[in-house]
Amino acid sequence: MRRFLVVGFAAVIITGGAILLAQSDPQPQSATESLESEMPQPQPQQTPPENPPVEEPAMTAEEGQPEEATGALPEFKAGDYTYQLPPKSLDNHYPPVAKRANVYPAYMDTLGRRFYDLVVDLGGMHLNRDDAEVSYFRFKDYYEFVADLVPEWKDRFLLKEVEDLGKELGFIKDSTDTTQTEKAEKKENEAKPIGTMEKVSERALALINRIEYSCRACHITEIPRVYARYYWHTRDHKMNMATFMVKDPISRKKMRYRVFKRELQRDYYTILRSIDKGSRKQLRESVRRFVKRFNYNQSLCVKCHDTDPYLFTTPTIGELVSDLDKEAHKRVPNKGVLRKTLASLYVQNCKGCHRVHVPTTYVQRWWYGEFDKPPEVPAAEAEEAQPVLEETPQAPQEQPATEQQSEQPAEGGGEIEQK
Repeated sequence: MRRFLVVGFAAVIITGGAILLAQSDPQPQSATESLESEMPQPQPQQTPPENPPVEEPAMTAEEGQPEEATGALPEFKAGDYTYQLPPKSLDNHYPPVAKRANVYPAYMDTLGRRFYDLVVDLGGMHLNRDDAEVSYFRFKDYYEFVADLVPEWKDRFLLKEVEDLGKELGFIKDSTDTTQTEKAEKKENEAKPIGTMEKVSERALALINRIEYSCRACHITEIPRVYARYYWHTRDHKMNMATFMVKDPISRKKMRYRVFKRELQRDYYTILRSIDKGSRKQLRESVRRFVKRFNYNQSLCVKCHDTDPYLFTTPTIGELVSDLDKEAHKRVPNKGVLRKTLASLYVQNCKGCHRVHVPTTYVQRWWYGEFDKPPEVPAAEAEEAQPVLEETPQAPQEQPATEQQSEQPAEGGGEIEQK
């Protein structure tokens, strides 16, 4: 299946007519300027990250990719999206293989800028052919350079269409057209009425739109999995969301982050159960464990984020945790206050953070095989055969109390008893 151009995740992202350009590009000395300063330097091989990706199998149309005819651009339809690993060669343009984190996105930004320089020069009120020609060759040279960065994606770059665009605009001479020079001279010498503007041909506009569409088509396919692969990791690039290790402040043991979160979750539900049972001793112990783990969890933001954790948590979170601890240590804690505080913590902190981080975490766990082994239940011990004894009359025995007759913990009228 043929795929088309990616103008990557940090490049121009087009939604309707909106254009996002992130990086300025210095003007060249000539239309065919040298790109030596922009070519990537050989990077020394470094230790790959934990759980390196495996080679991905070829994706078929049945696995969620758009069907297309030979030589045609993809036409997308509603269906399933398959999160496969990006091409292996893309690792060369991201840490830890690459020394800088923004290598490939910088290439995409520059390519997007050069493309829209050409579009603007061709679409102005007065077409300046000299400016347009310079912009075209700047775009063409860089387009060919970027096409070679990831061999697995090269067939998505419409190199022929870019060449045809230059011929249609008259910037590249077609060796098969012997009358091209004569046509150009005739057009240049034609007298034009005052105020007449030179227009770009319909074919040239169609080629531009086709090149632009190929960029957006590849973004739809590649950006989600590229972001999941290269943008969700610790700042030192040693761990990702699936392999993240922490040191539990209660047990002082190192464990996977997901295991730590299970312990935090268990503390949360233990508090709720302690409230239901009315046990102050169990309540205070579970709150102590929860508060310690919760505060430690808040401190982990900077392991991945470049900025302070307060940007990712609301100012009220610290107050809620403090209120929970204070209420639990009152002589008679109030059940309603405790439940309301726990609910506020979940809504204001846990819920939103999970929606952002959990999807990518699960994708990475699939990629890197980070699964827990299913627990096994040991077989029941075989009972020894008992000798058959003759029945003897038994004295009547008192029946045990039923479940309904057993004592139940009192609710305490909204307060927790001392237990």
